[in-house]
Amino acid sequence: MVNEEQIVVFEINQQQYALPIYNVSEIIRVMEITPVPNTDYYVKGIINLRGSVVPVISLNLRIGMEEKELSDESRIIVMEQDNVKLGVTVDSVQSVTRYSESEIEIPESMAAQNHFIRGIIHRNDTMVLLLDLDKIMN
Repeated sequence: MVNEEQIVVFEINQQQYALPIYNVSEIIRVMEITPVPNTDYYVKGIINLRGSVVPVISLNLRIGMEEKELSDESRIIVMEQDNVKLGVTVDSVQSVTRYSESEIEIPESMAAQNHFIRGIIHRNDTMVLLLDLDKIMN
């Protein structure tokens, strides 16, 4: 039997990306983000999520892409790793789906250039870029 895992597929700048669902706490509509001075350029600020303060970053900026203006389709994906929560803004959330490790392709040329990408999952006629959460959070 093939060991399958679930991913959350979302879109930024008209490209599909994914994160493992076991790192996703929740997906919420964009709420008021309070700016924090003297932070990295990709840090949008903080949100109050039911009494917890959660930092929020622009995933577009973090991975080196141009930032789009937030819309009604935009979401904040709240992720958790090692008891640290982080919200990332994305243009829209597409789906939750399954994949197996055997579906991940890791082009050697890409691995050296883009350290945020763990691999590519081919779905129908679409490429979904699987992100490395460790590298995004550090």
